[in-house]
Amino acid sequence: MTSPLDKPNSAAGMAADPRPTTVTTARAERATVRASGLAAAVGNTPPGEEKGERSANIRFDPGPPSPGLQPFDQAGSGLGLAASAVVAALVFLLAIFSGGDPRPDQLPLTQTTGPLFWLLATVAVVGAGAAAQFAERAATRAESAMARPRPERALTTAWIVPSLATMAAVLLIATYHNPWMMVAGPVIAFFGSAGALLARDLLDDASDPGQRTAAAIHSLVILIVAFLLLSAVYLNKLPTPISSPLVALFAGLLTVETLERGTASRETRLLYAGLAGLALGEANAALNWWQTYGWPGGAVLFVCFYLASGVLLARTQRSTIRGRDLIEFGAVSLVAFLILAVVA
Repeated sequence: MTSPLDKPNSAAGMAADPRPTTVTTARAERATVRASGLAAAVGNTPPGEEKGERSANIRFDPGPPSPGLQPFDQAGSGLGLAASAVVAALVFLLAIFSGGDPRPDQLPLTQTTGPLFWLLATVAVVGAGAAAQFAERAATRAESAMARPRPERALTTAWIVPSLATMAAVLLIATYHNPWMMVAGPVIAFFGSAGALLARDLLDDASDPGQRTAAAIHSLVILIVAFLLLSAVYLNKLPTPISSPLVALFAGLLTVETLERGTASRETRLLYAGLAGLALGEANAALNWWQTYGWPGGAVLFVCFYLASGVLLARTQRSTIRGRDLIEFGAVSLVAFLILAVVA
């Protein structure tokens, strides 16, 4: 007689011998543990918890929002470029009017020019300054409307460099009155006006790391205009009672714009500008006794302006003048003077 335990295929035998079920259950548990550990390693889900349940409680923290790309949008840049283009067109017309046969025994300025030329020149110079000042005010209003107000300026100086750049173009056209000035004159007027407005915008909007670059561009534009303008006056060898006041006026105005990067008050800036203009006027009077002509004489006036305006700017930026400032302005100017004395 057979026992129920001898029949493994019967229901009683299967209930009586639990070993196969125990082995299968252990294997399933080990597989579950391995799967849970793999999920924890890949998806940061702790063993014993379903990933779907944990994902509902996990939130990705992106941190503070990124400012993204900040567009370069100067409110008055388009208006300033348009005004500079109009001024350049007027200067081109002046270059055309200056052509013709030169009249002998006259200053280079008046050999081919007449009343109509100087009337249009006055319109161009005044218009360049007025357009630049209008573009500056439009930019200030637009920045204020966008909750980005610009710092208030002690003096209204946006017109200075555009007007003087146009003046330099007019004087050079009247002095040389050749076809080359049909290109050079409008280029000087356009880039002088547009460059001055761009430099002022950069000074207003640049952050602390960009202040050095903005100041370098602003200084470069002023120095180029100063060299061309002072040279244009000296090229004509005007009498001292005429040339010295002109040089003093131009140098004083450019110094006012140079000190825009300083922190001096309005009265101090005007005082320093007057001192710089007086120094340049005296230098021109002495230079008229020097037997030299052409661009070297203008370069001497330019070096004088570089020295005077640079030292005054350093004085308004810091309480004391550093040794670096003395090297930058004093030593560089001395070397330039020596070179000009040799080549002139």
